[in-house]
Amino acid sequence: MKKTLYKLITAIVVLSMGMLCSCSEDNEGFISATEDDFPQILLPWFGDWENGEPAVYKTISRDAELIDSTVVTPALYTTVEWFIDDEKVCEGTKIQLAPLYAGEYILKIVATTTKGKQTSRMGKLVVLPLDGDPTPTDAASDRLVVPGMQAKLHGTNMDKVVKITIGNKEAAATFVSNNGNDYIEYTVPSDLALGIYRITLTDSDGNVYGGDKIEVSDELPVSEETTLWEGSFDVTWDTPFTALQTQFKDLVQSGDIVRAYVTGDGQGTMTTAWWNNILTGKGDPERGDITINGSMVLEFALTDYSIELMNEQDGAIFVGDGYTITKITKE
Repeated sequence: MKKTLYKLITAIVVLSMGMLCSCSEDNEGFISATEDDFPQILLPWFGDWENGEPAVYKTISRDAELIDSTVVTPALYTTVEWFIDDEKVCEGTKIQLAPLYAGEYILKIVATTTKGKQTSRMGKLVVLPLDGDPTPTDAASDRLVVPGMQAKLHGTNMDKVVKITIGNKEAAATFVSNNGNDYIEYTVPSDLALGIYRITLTDSDGNVYGGDKIEVSDELPVSEETTLWEGSFDVTWDTPFTALQTQFKDLVQSGDIVRAYVTGDGQGTMTTAWWNNILTGKGDPERGDITINGSMVLEFALTDYSIELMNEQDGAIFVGDGYTITKITKE
C-alpha cells in the first residue's frame, strides 16, 4: 500500500511538472521550488530496506551499460551525483556508464542544493555474468581469507581461471575438479592489507571476469567442522570404505559439507552403497571419480537429493582405488 501510494504521488508530481514547467535536458522541476526547499529524489524508485540491506535497484548483464536518469526537486538549485561502492562515477541527472564486471554493487544517488541541503537514495546494482563465464559462489568460507593462506574459490566454469586479482595483487590459480563442486586454489598475497576487496578472475586468453568481493582478515572464524571418523583405511576396488555406510543418513543433512582427507595416487569419490555418485546419482562411467594425487581433501556439498539417495540406496560409502582415507568430517 505504501509503495502504491508513493508511486501515485510521484506520477502526479511528474505530470504536474510537465504541465507547469518549462523543461530542458537538465532543468526539470517545479517553477515554484526555491533554493531554500529541502531536496527530494522523485525518480528512480528505490525499494524499502530489509534486514539492514538496501533493496535491489536494478539488474543488468555484464555486457550492458548502466543507463538511467533521475528527477529531483528543486531542480534549478540541485546538483546530482552518482556513486558506485562509494566512488563517484557521474554528475548530473543522467548516467551512462560503461559495462561493469559481474557482481553486486551499491549505487547511491546524492542530491545537494545550493544551500547545502542534501538527501540520498541507495540500492543494490546486480550485474549478472554471461553464460560460460567463470562464476564463483558466495560461500562464506571462500569469502573470508587471511594473508598468506592457501584459499579456495568454488564456482562454475572455474577451469578457465588461471589468475585471481585481489586489489592490485595477483595470485596464480590452480583448478581442482571435485564432483561438480569444483574450485580453484590460490595463495592469498601475504602483503595484502586487511579490508574488503573486489576481486577479478583472468583466463588464459587474458579475459577478465568479475568475482564480487572478498574480505581479508587477520583471523578466520572458528571452524564448525566435526570429525565423523578418523584412522587409516586403504580404499581399493574390492574394499570400499563402509564404516559409516548406515550411519551417514543420521549424521548429516542437506547443506552439510562432507570432507574426506585422503592421500595416495589413484581415484575415487563418495557414493551410495549402490556405487552411484552421492551428488548426481550417476554410476560408472559417468560417476565422476576424482583423480587423487598426494594429500588432498575431497569435498561434497550435500543436497536434498543426496539425502534422498542415501535413504533409497542403503547409505553412503567411499569407492575407488589407490588411496587412503585418514579422516572424514562434516561442516
